[in-house]
Amino acid sequence: MKLYLDFEPCKECNVMMNELSSPEMLFADAKKRADESAKFLRHLTYNHNEVVQAVMEDLPKQKRDQEFDFFK
Repeated sequence: MKLYLDFEPCKECNVMMNELSSPEMLFADAKKRADESAKFLRHLTYNHNEVVQAVMEDLPKQKRDQEFDFFK
């Protein structure tokens, strides 16, 4: 799944995006790329609530599979 977000990146975002798109990172091992991507996603989650809100609006709502009678 790909999400295209329209937000104003801060200085930290720009630095991390440049690092993620650098040739060193493109040819790095999968673990290092995953760790750096997770770091960037944590930054977005904790520092850019407009991004979180946009993602929540775009993702389909999950329906509860099981609802027990005592929850109703």
